[in-house]
Amino acid sequence: MTSSTTSLSEILGNGLTYQVPVFQRDYSWKEENWIDLWEDIKMLSETEKDYYMGAIVLQKKGKKNFLVIDGQQRLTTLSILALAILKNIKDINTLEAEANLNNDRISELRAGFLGQREVGSRNYSSKLTLNENNDDFYQSKLLQLSFKSINPKTLLDSDKLLLDAFNFFYEKINEKFKNPTGEVLADFLTKTIGDKMMFIKIEVEDESSAYTLFETLNYRGVDLTVTDLLKNYIFSLLPKTDLDGAKITWKKIASTIGLEKFPTFLRHYWISKNPLVRQEQLFKLVRTEIKTNDDVFELLDNLEIYSDIYTALQDPQNIEWKSGDSREKFKRIRELKLFGVKQQLPLLMMAKQNFDDDQFTKLLKFIAAFSFRYNVVGQRQPNVIEIKFNDISQKIYKGEIKRAQDVSDALSDLFIPDTDFKNDFSTLQLFSYGRDKKLLRYILFEIENFLSEGGQRDYENDAGTIEHILPENPDENWEKSFPIKIQEKYKYRISNYTLLENRINRDCERKIFDDKKVLYEQSEYLMPRRITAPEWLPSTLDARQNDMAKWATAIWKNPFNS
Repeated sequence: MTSSTTSLSEILGNGLTYQVPVFQRDYSWKEENWIDLWEDIKMLSETEKDYYMGAIVLQKKGKKNFLVIDGQQRLTTLSILALAILKNIKDINTLEAEANLNNDRISELRAGFLGQREVGSRNYSSKLTLNENNDDFYQSKLLQLSFKSINPKTLLDSDKLLLDAFNFFYEKINEKFKNPTGEVLADFLTKTIGDKMMFIKIEVEDESSAYTLFETLNYRGVDLTVTDLLKNYIFSLLPKTDLDGAKITWKKIASTIGLEKFPTFLRHYWISKNPLVRQEQLFKLVRTEIKTNDDVFELLDNLEIYSDIYTALQDPQNIEWKSGDSREKFKRIRELKLFGVKQQLPLLMMAKQNFDDDQFTKLLKFIAAFSFRYNVVGQRQPNVIEIKFNDISQKIYKGEIKRAQDVSDALSDLFIPDTDFKNDFSTLQLFSYGRDKKLLRYILFEIENFLSEGGQRDYENDAGTIEHILPENPDENWEKSFPIKIQEKYKYRISNYTLLENRINRDCERKIFDDKKVLYEQSEYLMPRRITAPEWLPSTLDARQNDMAKWATAIWKNPFNS
């Protein structure tokens, strides 16, 4: 490994060429990154001091050819900036008599920063070759300054970012230089950007050194993720004959999961069968296990299988839960999504793959009740349950646990006991708006169905509304029962809510409790008709919440405890 401090002009000069590996991620810089770079350039042009752009990691592939292991976002963006300056110089030709001189400037700047014109062709070769998704657009459109035939609606998202970057810098140059000459713009590119933008250039000889650096260093711009690291590492292990097949599988996995969620999915997949590992340590651990072609394809095959399972476990509308006998699974997947919990996903992934359908359905029902008690109402420490889930998941993988009942037994010490759950529920508060509203509807409808002894009202599809018994904005008639200083404490308690038809809810508004009770008796819902207390006081509200806690204990119970 060698390192040196060098300018952008030196990096791009001397006939050197750079190749972004075909399997590296697409161009991903966005406006906030372009703004940061442009502000740095403006400061650079005012101070004339050297400006350091961080390190780039290059792997030698010949005397003058390099792979860009890290730095592609910056090099690509700076090449686009150079193209935007050339376009501004080209535009001047229609405004002044120095057209030939400016054409010469454009040719020299192209040769220095972008690439030579190919012999016998109108096209230009490029000092920089992008990855397989972006290079065609970069070479055929941007590098040629050929924009007439571009339809932005048909572009890949990353190609559109390339085009947007060009337009951004083109406009910024127009704003900075009012009626400039070609000489001014050429000096801006060569003397300011080319000579004053400095990099630490790190050259490595082989893949091992390259990916060690790629893993451990963080640079300016969009940080490397475990997705980038894994993709580059495993593809570097494969011969060219196997690369196409691996890329097809990778694209399917990435499409199923989504690149943003991929790091979390990879960790969840890994800890579904291995001990816990933190996200930042994951790539290093995976790399120690994946060393051969067979290892790579086994990993890719497993990721493809589990990506479908992982996606389905977070989407109640997934086709996996659409069959006639999947109503119970749909209900529990929807509940877990509503609860916003994630720690159960590795365990459920492993169980979905290894349990029979009946046992998996029973497990979902248990996990939903467990999560409601532990996470939603009890709000216990999530890291504690992750450790326990991990241990159980590994045992499912090894075949030591094969039944949902065994999972319940293994979690018995963490299943919130009835007494504790009643205490937690007896003080539960939820807002009737925002993120809480859907959860509140779910709880109220589950209680309504319980009171109706087998009711089937659905919290997402039923037209019922949420009524505040103590109004959300009470008038002075309520101050005798609930003085102003305690109203906030009580109006969002779960026992201060009831389900009600919209028309009756409108009639209730801020009426006194005696008038509301008359309206409640008209409801088709059982819940409001059971509100029969002579007065609505803090003590009445507390008593009702204790009742609701008893009902909740019966609803969200361990299905294996009769």
